[in-house]
Amino acid sequence: MKGEVKMKSKMKWIGLVGLVLSAFSIFTHFLLARFTQMGIAEYQSSVTIFSWRPIFDLQHSPSNSGSYRRLWGPVKRLESLYPDSNPRGYYADPSSQKNGFIFVRIQGGFHDIRNSLCDVVVVARLLNATLVMPEILSTTSSKGISSQFKSFAYLYNEDQFVLSLAKDVEVVRTLPKDLKGARRKKEIPIFRVPYSASPSYYLLRVLPVLKKHSVVEIVISEGGCLQPILPPHFEEYQRLRCRVAFHALRFRQEVQDLSARILQRLRAPGRPFIAFDPGMTREALAYHGCAELFQDVHTELIQHKRSWMIKRGFVKGKLYVNSAEERLKGSCPLMPEEVKGYDSNFD
Repeated sequence: MKGEVKMKSKMKWIGLVGLVLSAFSIFTHFLLARFTQMGIAEYQSSVTIFSWRPIFDLQHSPSNSGSYRRLWGPVKRLESLYPDSNPRGYYADPSSQKNGFIFVRIQGGFHDIRNSLCDVVVVARLLNATLVMPEILSTTSSKGISSQFKSFAYLYNEDQFVLSLAKDVEVVRTLPKDLKGARRKKEIPIFRVPYSASPSYYLLRVLPVLKKHSVVEIVISEGGCLQPILPPHFEEYQRLRCRVAFHALRFRQEVQDLSARILQRLRAPGRPFIAFDPGMTREALAYHGCAELFQDVHTELIQHKRSWMIKRGFVKGKLYVNSAEERLKGSCPLMPEEVKGYDSNFD
């Protein structure tokens, strides 16, 4: 009889402890869900259970403090961070006997365009071809950008591009007259190259056609036309990519002047500011599975792109991903209000 009473007493205590733990677990999940859904602004609410303060709280970081100066003080010159892109072994000048001309049309956003430009210079060097000044397809006109944007010179300095690559690739501004006529008649072979194609693709498929017709047209629509990391014996081509990115591609003077004026206006009030690039390209959002963070129409478009990437082997995961979990891992981009932290000291 006494044993039964003791057993019932133990069961009551176990049940009570379990009830308390369950209540604590529900309360914890409620707080996490609340903070996750309502964003970083809610961290500054009246709930201060953990005495937490956001990293951008300047009340405890006066402008004369060491941490403030390290974060917002003058920036050292960045030349020491530039990669050593000069050739390190035997590197011949461009041959006078070329296999033909490569005419390139590039489609995509600004990041895609820049990456593609670095790749096509390497491809021209690989195939011993003369590179015609690339043309940017006018798909950006729907975004309110001038139709003149299809011209390389609308964004970049043509002279700098040609002179900087003089020892790497011969660059001309236009096709010869006879090849111009062939292009108008659509007699030039066209290659819609796959994303991240290998050097073998160009050597085995493009080069024979180039030698036969003296010209090929390459259409790039997915950002990069050459695999990002080349085999070790192509290390000089990898360095050529760096020379294009850091030396050949310079914005034209009007663009540089405009950016200087914008920076001057941002710095004029004397307050810190953050230049935020959300990186919200559809490809990036689809790759990381961030579709559920947006409205229905955008979710559908992002999921469609993810399905396309899965079919082509760019993405190995599932079609439907928990976007909230990916966001907590840092895979999905921050929103502007999260970067700013709702702090009036920042612009």
